[in-house]
Amino acid sequence: RRMKFSDDPTKFMDSEIKVHQIIQDLQGVAAAPDLFPEFVRLKAVSPLLSLISHENTDISIEVVDLLKEFTDVETVQEEGRNAEILLDALIAKQMIPLLVTNLERLDETQKEDQQAVHNTLNIFENLMEVAPEVAAVKLSTETKLMDWLLKRLRKGVFDENQLYASEILSMLLLTGGKAVKAFTEKQGLKRLVRCVAAYRKRDPESLDEVEFVENLFNCIVSTLGAEKANQLAFAQADGLQLMITMVRKKRYTQAAALKVLNYAVSDCMSNCEKTIECSGLKAIFKAFMARGKVSKRLKQEIEATEEHVLSCIVQLFVHLSDVRYLRLLNKFRENGYEKVERLVELHDKYYSRLEDAERKYQREHPDEPVDEDELYMRRLDNGLYSLQMCALLIALICSAGEKGIYERVVQLLNQQDSSLKDVKETLEEYHANLAGDKSGKKMKTILNNVIIILDQLLGTGEEEGGGEEEDQASGSAPAAARGAPQEEKEQ
Repeated sequence: RRMKFSDDPTKFMDSEIKVHQIIQDLQGVAAAPDLFPEFVRLKAVSPLLSLISHENTDISIEVVDLLKEFTDVETVQEEGRNAEILLDALIAKQMIPLLVTNLERLDETQKEDQQAVHNTLNIFENLMEVAPEVAAVKLSTETKLMDWLLKRLRKGVFDENQLYASEILSMLLLTGGKAVKAFTEKQGLKRLVRCVAAYRKRDPESLDEVEFVENLFNCIVSTLGAEKANQLAFAQADGLQLMITMVRKKRYTQAAALKVLNYAVSDCMSNCEKTIECSGLKAIFKAFMARGKVSKRLKQEIEATEEHVLSCIVQLFVHLSDVRYLRLLNKFRENGYEKVERLVELHDKYYSRLEDAERKYQREHPDEPVDEDELYMRRLDNGLYSLQMCALLIALICSAGEKGIYERVVQLLNQQDSSLKDVKETLEEYHANLAGDKSGKKMKTILNNVIIILDQLLGTGEEEGGGEEEDQASGSAPAAARGAPQEEKEQ
């Protein structure tokens, strides 16, 4: 009637008031999930959803609010089949594309519209909670939501809906597959790099903005971990240079930037090489050398940073060659082997923690039989991966043919009541628990080679600290220690 009598509101006002009243009455259905199947049986879903596109946005906003109640996660989980019947009908009758299309016409300068956007995103979150696979595919491939989210991330002053948009995007990308593909087709990485770049020279100003920034970085990580083409696209979007700058600046984003950098160089030779070209070594090793007392609140973040720095350096060692490799190795030689000292210090930190944690567990569970899988998971929770990265780095630098580095490592390990035997045992445990996928097989090859070289070094008598045989052993070819022939350079 509004379309027919657009110049005379009195002709359609009564009907819209009736629609408004019907929607209000339906709130009672939302509060009585046992009525959901009857609501579907009466074929009320399609007429309700058609109101999302109503010319009167007030009516559309009320419908969105009602749909938020219909899709409430607790209701769906508690009511089981009744809620599933309604949810399936809503999805089948195109609720998702109707809601996405409606987002485009909402004016967030108006309080009611702003709330409607929030409620719409709430519905998408609910769907991702209760039906993640179906929702992710429909939201990312059958609508323009991905484009809307990317635009919303950069729209105006930071607000609650911007935070919510980042959360929805992060949830979608965590599902991988088609969602990540749709994201990259929208040049998502390039657009995210632009969003993150806003924090190159400033820190987030509130806890909500901190969460927003973390979501942005998590989105990048999810995309980089999906396939190698995304790693290359990230580099082409100047993402590597930005992350290195953020690591160097030591602002709030440093830890997140190191995590992204780690994912960007993982099993990617060209990105490892580009990291060197972008002066990444100085920034990475500055973070590697970071010391000092920290509060308990920051301890977990510091250790996550240590893990990513160690893993990143391992990736560089594995994938670099020639001059770039020598520049990396030289970092462990310079300033009186200070990087070697820091590496052994970290090795001792995580080695001791794991021993202490296991002793404590044994005291608390004296009669419990040992479950090897459970033990390994427990050790991972207490920092085993960081210890494995320390051990692999120690093995790599000891097998590089640099006698000075090798002798300093042995000396420092002895001072910590440790030895290369402990390093070797850590690497053997790492090898035994690696997955059988392509990445796992590649790392197993690397570990096989460094373990062989460690055996050679141990055979020369490391405690004696010298001799002609030791020179030969420590002079093993670096490329051999780092694995099979390196991958072909990405196109």
